[in-house]
Amino acid sequence: MRTFTGTIKTDVQGSEVEFEFEVDDNATAEQIEAEAKQAAFELVQWHYEEVK
Repeated sequence: MRTFTGTIKTDVQGSEVEFEFEVDDNATAEQIEAEAKQAAFELVQWHYEEVK
């Protein structure tokens, strides 16, 4: 397994969050990116609603 760190942040000051994720030793760049996005998304709370 390979371990990576990532960072997510918004334009709000102090919103930066670091995270770690693991991938198999033979993961491709595309698989690493997909896993990074999934790990980051797990830290984000969001919602949407229809504008009337």
